[in-house]
Amino acid sequence: MLLEFLKSKFGPGKPIFTEDAEPLGLSAGNLRQQFKKLVDAGELSRFEPGVYFLPDPNHEYYPISSNMVAEYKYITDGNEIYGYYSGYTFANQLGLCLQVPYKEEIVTNNTTAIAREVKVGKIPFFIRRAKVAVTKENRNVLQLLDLLKDVEEYTDYCCEEEAPDIIRRHILRNKILRADVDKYIENFPLKTYKYIYDLRLYDVLA
Repeated sequence: MLLEFLKSKFGPGKPIFTEDAEPLGLSAGNLRQQFKKLVDAGELSRFEPGVYFLPDPNHEYYPISSNMVAEYKYITDGNEIYGYYSGYTFANQLGLCLQVPYKEEIVTNNTTAIAREVKVGKIPFFIRRAKVAVTKENRNVLQLLDLLKDVEEYTDYCCEEEAPDIIRRHILRNKILRADVDKYIENFPLKTYKYIYDLRLYDVLA
């Protein structure tokens, strides 16, 4: 029953979390035993405790990484969006800072703690609870406002002159609207307003 359920929901090489099988209504102990039996039988592979994936039926190797597992758990499963990269991680992705951060930073709906460090595999991640529930529709604007509240801290000295243009291009590329900014900005510190005006971002917000 468990194997058929997992095959109907997940493709080979996609992270599966123990809680994904909760709709089956099995007790926690029974569920752990069922997962163990499938691993022992070679029907399921284990990445780490509580995280599994279906092997390829053609015996091809599917790499599964800490970053992939973290994205599935905290950002998106490919359909729903419930988080985003933030802080120095997002600033590095945009090109505002050149140094790759030691810990990936993520804001997500999928944590009850305000902020905590977790390890996925052997890689540390810094996870923060979203102030506003993240969805496919608001992810880009929340990620932008989260960046802007501390943009001076995240921006390397060598990138300061280019920073306004980098952020403007990001706004235009993602079609972030002024109405969306106005809708969510009250959830962020007052200095977020300051950076929007200092960087003249309202000029590109449609």
